[in-house]
Amino acid sequence: MEKLNPQQVARLYDHLIQTGTSEALIRELLDHLACEVEYYMWIGLPFESALDKTLLEADAKAVGQLRKTYQHELTLTETQLEEASFDDIIFQHRNKAYGAYDLRQTYPTTLRNAIIMTLGLCMMLMALVHMISRGTWSYLSLWGAIWLVGLGAVTFVGFSWYLQHERQNQLLVR
Repeated sequence: MEKLNPQQVARLYDHLIQTGTSEALIRELLDHLACEVEYYMWIGLPFESALDKTLLEADAKAVGQLRKTYQHELTLTETQLEEASFDDIIFQHRNKAYGAYDLRQTYPTTLRNAIIMTLGLCMMLMALVHMISRGTWSYLSLWGAIWLVGLGAVTFVGFSWYLQHERQNQLLVR
C-alpha cells in the first residue's frame, strides 16, 4: 500500500484546520483521513481523486462526529480533571489496558509491602543470628521480641498480598 508523502499529509492537515479541528484532535483525525486516502490510492485512484472522494465522504457531519467521539474519549471534563490522579492525566491519551497504568496504580502498595518485608526479614535474620550465637532461644527476651515483630511484618505483607490478588481476581470475574 502506498503511503502519503509529506505534502499530501500537509494538504489533509490544512483541510482539518479549515474545518475548525482543534490541535488536540488533529493527529487522530489526520490519521483516519490519511488511511481513507491511502485506501483509495491502493485501489487505483490518483491522489487528487482519492482526496476528493475522501473529503466528499467525510463531509462536515462525519468529521464532526469523529471530532465529537475523539473529544469525548481523549479529554477530561473539568470535574474529571479535579478528581483525576496524576496517572489519569498521564494516561489520558494512551492505552490503559496493556498494564502500565495498573502497575502505576499499585506501585505505592507494592513499594510499602517490599519495604516492610525487607525490614521484617532483616529483623528475623538478626534475631536468629543473635540467638544462635548465644545458644539460647527465648521469646521473652529482646531478640525474641525482634523475631516476633519481624515475623508479624512478614505475615502482614503476605496477607496484604493475598487480599490484593483476591480483589483483582474478583474484578476479573465481573
